Amino acid sequence: MHRVTFGIINYNGAATLPLVIERLFAQEGVETAGILLVDNASPDGSAQSMRERFGDRVRVIDMGDNRGPNPARNRALREAQTDLVLLLDNDILFAPDYAARLAAVFDQHPEAGAVTGQIRFHAEPERIQYNGADIHYAGEVVVNRAVHPTPFVVGTVSAGAALLDRRAALDLGAYDEDLMFGWEDGDLTFRMTVCGHPCYAVSQAVCWHMSAGRSTKWVRLQVRNRWRFLMTHYDTRTFWLALPGILLYQLCAGFFFAIKGQGGAFLGGCWDAVRSRSKIREKQKFVMAHKRVPDRQSLTGGALELPGAVQEKKALALFGKILSGLLHGWWLIIRPLLRRK
Repeated sequence: MHRVTFGIINYNGAATLPLVIERLFAQEGVETAGILLVDNASPDGSAQSMRERFGDRVRVIDMGDNRGPNPARNRALREAQTDLVLLLDNDILFAPDYAARLAAVFDQHPEAGAVTGQIRFHAEPERIQYNGADIHYAGEVVVNRAVHPTPFVVGTVSAGAALLDRRAALDLGAYDEDLMFGWEDGDLTFRMTVCGHPCYAVSQAVCWHMSAGRSTKWVRLQVRNRWRFLMTHYDTRTFWLALPGILLYQLCAGFFFAIKGQGGAFLGGCWDAVRSRSKIREKQKFVMAHKRVPDRQSLTGGALELPGAVQEKKALALFGKILSGLLHGWWLIIRPLLRRK
């Protein structure tokens, strides 16, 4: 039986944490080595209330301030005493066999870096939010919606409910603490993929996400982090060959954000990425030194899944299909020119 440490990343989770933690106590088929609640200075008193409610069954770690989820995730990885650490957000509810199904993948694939299950919306229990994802070369996450009968390889996984090989994660630099919201979790797991520790998804392992909306601040950070992700993980040849597709997609994304009144946030994110070029170069050197999987294998140029607001309008949906087709055509042209090793 696998020993697993659970690491809950918390900010203002008073309303959801009791049920989330009770679901962890109800996990079957694994030995729970510890439950860590890493708190990002929550003003709602959730950390203290969990201390009072669960006592020493849950270890509360106070971060002191809120620098986003990644420093808290890294603290959980470093504090854990087990090889496997299951990180989750404070609004995720696990099915009883969730952890056991993920842990079983490491028996079959000991080289794995991270494993996720099928994350559904709590408000719509049958609707899939994440089921593993791949990275589109233009700079977008392509979520898998198909249910597979066995564990399958994906390019990246969400840290909202992922079981990680602790040592592999720490050896590859852990979560990038310069990234805060938007691409911040997929950055590590895609790095694991390209460095020879593939990610897997298990459709039969189910959990539910009590999700909340995002703000304009998140849009700015997402745009910045997308550019940082591309420049960090792509070979130089890949980046320049893919740049026409990247710019086309970014131009369309900027137009969409402008319509939504978030054009300033979009432009601010682009400028933030330009200003952080020196940091990006250092991070790229680290990734390139450990990279084992070529971009032609780790990236995809398939159909993009556009935001729901776009798909709901016929004219925009048609434009989205045309855009996706153009990007796919460019991928077919450049993929044979990418490095094979």
